[in-house]
Amino acid sequence: MVKRIFLFALAAVLAWTSAGAEIAWPESTGGQRMLKAYAETANRFLIEQGEAGINSLFEAYPGLEVFGITDLPGAEVPEQVEITANLFPESINSLQVRVSEPARFPRICAAFLQALSPETTREDALTVPTQRMQRAAKAPENSFEDEVETLNGTEPYVYYAYYPNQYHDGVNWLQMTIVFPLEGSWDGGGFLTGAQTTPRAENHIDYEPDYEGSNLPSDDYVHYEIFVTATPEPDSAAAEEDYP
Repeated sequence: MVKRIFLFALAAVLAWTSAGAEIAWPESTGGQRMLKAYAETANRFLIEQGEAGINSLFEAYPGLEVFGITDLPGAEVPEQVEITANLFPESINSLQVRVSEPARFPRICAAFLQALSPETTREDALTVPTQRMQRAAKAPENSFEDEVETLNGTEPYVYYAYYPNQYHDGVNWLQMTIVFPLEGSWDGGGFLTGAQTTPRAENHIDYEPDYEGSNLPSDDYVHYEIFVTATPEPDSAAAEEDYP
C-alpha cells in the first residue's frame, strides 16, 4: 500500500514537472499581462513538442522578466533553458530564448514561434531553428550571430546566434531573439527571419514639431542656428543704395 502511494505521488510530481509549474506571473502592467498570455500559449506548444513547460521565474520587473525551463520547478537560477523578456508598459518589446542543449533548441524555438503566430505550422516553425542547430553542429567552434535590429517594426522579426563556450565553462549556447511589432500594427500573420528583416519602418514615432527636425535626437541642434545679416556701414555702397 505504501509503495503504491509512493508510485502515485511520484507520477503526479513527474506529470506536474513536465507540464510546467504554476507560475505567479506579475500582472501590474499591460506588458506583463501580455507576456503572461504569450508564455502560457507557448507552454501548450512546448508540451506538444515533448518539452517541459516553463516552470521557473527568476526575475520579474515591469520592464524585464527572466524565466526558464528547469529540471525541477521553481528553481532559483537558470539551467539549460533561459528566456528573457524586455517589456514596454503596454506590450512586449523583445524576447530572447537561450538553450545549451542543441537537440532541444528547435523544439523550444518552434513553440515560441507558434505562440507568436498560431497559423504557423509546427513544421514551418521548426525549419529555421533546425537549420541553425545543424549549422552549429557542423562547425561547433565557429560562432555566428544575426545582426539584431532593435527598432520595432510593423511585424515580428526573428534573429539567431550561436556562442560556443561563451562563459569559458565548456557550454555552448544557441539563441533566438524575437523583436515584437509595434502595438496594434500587426495583423497576426507571419514573421521575418534574419537577413529578411530589412528594410525597417522608417520611424515608429510620430513627430509634430514647430520646426522640422527640432524634436529629433539626431538633428545636430540645427534649430538653434541664427542667421545674421549685417547692417551696412553708413559710408558703404550698400548704405548709399538702401539709405539715399
